Amino acid sequence: MAINNPVPAKKSTLDTVANIAIILVCAIAAVVLVRNQFFPQQPPGPPQVKKGEQYDQLKTVVPAGTSRALVVAVAPGCHFCNDSIPFYKNLIDQRNQKNSEVKFIAAVPASDKPEEAQKLVSEETQKFTAGGAQPDSMVNMDFAAIKVPGTPTLMLVDNTGKVLDVWVGKLDSKGEKEVLKTL
Repeated sequence: MAINNPVPAKKSTLDTVANIAIILVCAIAAVVLVRNQFFPQQPPGPPQVKKGEQYDQLKTVVPAGTSRALVVAVAPGCHFCNDSIPFYKNLIDQRNQKNSEVKFIAAVPASDKPEEAQKLVSEETQKFTAGGAQPDSMVNMDFAAIKVPGTPTLMLVDNTGKVLDVWVGKLDSKGEKEVLKTL
């Protein structure tokens, strides 16, 4: 007995288009998954102070008759700030040995309540003093207004409030050497 083999039907155009669409969707999904897995999108960070920017608030902390100051933004509970105090002591000592006129100003976050602001200044002054680092002054500043991204942030500023250089975080030995060169 002979078996009749039916002639295979031609695929319809609709089947072909559907298959191509499925392949394209799979390819796009694969590209998106690979991109997100190996090249994750970084959320935008906080605004960051940059060299060349000028701030009236920084101008007010540079003592009269002084052309430049190192302003360090510190915050209560910041362990990187506390860990950096020995470097600040060394910085002040070397500045004094070189008879440099660069002032060292420590800044703490501003507060709406004057008594709270004064308490922060007092507490941070005690930490610096206990570590042997005596800043020329300790001030309250609005960190958001000068774009401090985190603490500690060290800024070299001139008497017009212009940022000449900036270092963020606890510095490694290379960063410390860079700062020491500014004296």
